[in-house]
Amino acid sequence: MTTKIAIIGAGLSGLTIAKLLQNKQFSIDIFDKGRGVGGRMSSRRTQWGYIDHGAQYFTVKTFLFREFLQKYSSIITPWGGKFACWQDGEFISISLENSRYVPTIAMSNLCKNIAMGLKVRLETRITHLEKSTSWTLIDENDQKYLGYDFVIITAPPIQTFDLLKSHTIIADSIEGLKMYPCFSLMIIPETKLNISFDSIEFQHPILGWVAVNDSKPLRGENGAMVIQSNFLWAEENLEQNREILGKILKKTTEDIFEIKFNKILYESLHLWRYAIPQQSINHELTMLDQEYYLDMDQNIGVCGDWCLNGKIESAFLSGYHLAEKITNL
Repeated sequence: MTTKIAIIGAGLSGLTIAKLLQNKQFSIDIFDKGRGVGGRMSSRRTQWGYIDHGAQYFTVKTFLFREFLQKYSSIITPWGGKFACWQDGEFISISLENSRYVPTIAMSNLCKNIAMGLKVRLETRITHLEKSTSWTLIDENDQKYLGYDFVIITAPPIQTFDLLKSHTIIADSIEGLKMYPCFSLMIIPETKLNISFDSIEFQHPILGWVAVNDSKPLRGENGAMVIQSNFLWAEENLEQNREILGKILKKTTEDIFEIKFNKILYESLHLWRYAIPQQSINHELTMLDQEYYLDMDQNIGVCGDWCLNGKIESAFLSGYHLAEKITNL
């Protein structure tokens, strides 16, 4: 008998589960509120190429992740850039213990390839769940999706809690988990600017990260820059005027790099409201110790990068181990 599963969220965790359970007596539907798959691995499409405005790269530290990625090796490449950190007013070149990997063309390209052959319903925001003999999902337009034996949620903890608070004890476990936001400013200057490094991590009250986007393979040649905020600064300025915040990020970048954005072909500010688990930034735990949550009485599973340390590999591992558990039920 086929088990019907609904997965909420088409980021790496949700897609990993669907891929691993595919063709194993499971019928799987994926729902996502976005226009494309990838979650925070999304990329912005412009006429000058894609800009990675969310996750910037990933590392591969486990055999499980490396093995999973073998199928997609033709679109994955090391990011062979020049990397630095900035602290106390100085740029310091860094050498890496672990290679940084990126998909060609765009960060979202990996998730797009994983999603091939899966049933994904985009631009569908699930707002609540109902349970009788089976699960029903209801979207923001009151459209109902019926007859699911199992529901898996891969959304950030606050959104997951809102969906589950009247259905499962999992809600009690995740209620206190919070995530920091991040503002991501995308700029394509008319003339490529002279930046000494391809990416810089910042110990700075406003900036968190700056990258030259076209230092990654097949992303145009216009010198697009991604400027991401410090997480605490984003939290403190979450409700401030976006135009003002964009100007602050731009001016701070100009001052630190001694450059000027005179003529700009493209500029856009994006807010990642749920960017990274607060626990990982506050160093309360180097990794949260719960890979996933599972309520076998209610047939509800919860996973995501935030269950571990907020990294891309964590998103995969969380989804992988939940899929493994469901397979063995």
